[in-house]
Amino acid sequence: MKLFNVSFQYPNGDGLRRINLTVNNGEFVFLVGPSGAGKTTLLKLIYLAEFPQEGHILLNEFNSLWIRKKDIPFLRRKIGVVFQDFKLLRDRNVFDNVAFALEVTGARRRRIKRRVLEVLKDVGLSHKRLKMPDELSGGEQQRVA
Repeated sequence: MKLFNVSFQYPNGDGLRRINLTVNNGEFVFLVGPSGAGKTTLLKLIYLAEFPQEGHILLNEFNSLWIRKKDIPFLRRKIGVVFQDFKLLRDRNVFDNVAFALEVTGARRRRIKRRVLEVLKDVGLSHKRLKMPDELSGGEQQRVA
């Protein structure tokens, strides 16, 4: 697998810039870093859930520049992808996703607001309360869930 000068940017400005990476057959690679560093974005680019806005990716015979959509599942079978899915409500922001569990129990609005703000502070996401799930890193989505 080779990434050549790969860049990707989300609408909010987060993303990856000019990544070059080679992983040889049989190698094991560990991807570590703080939440929001781009680990999930890099993985999404590798399994082509997202496409580079600059540069390209080669995975065996597959090239991100000209791969057909119908061939992407074959690529994914060769690299063994395990997806993160935290069952967040995609049409609700972080605050509303956390509040949902309390709403269905019939909790009062004032208590919901207070509790959600406490929980978001506890998990370090107060500043992301108005963000939508697709604007969060994988680690941030996990903390919301």
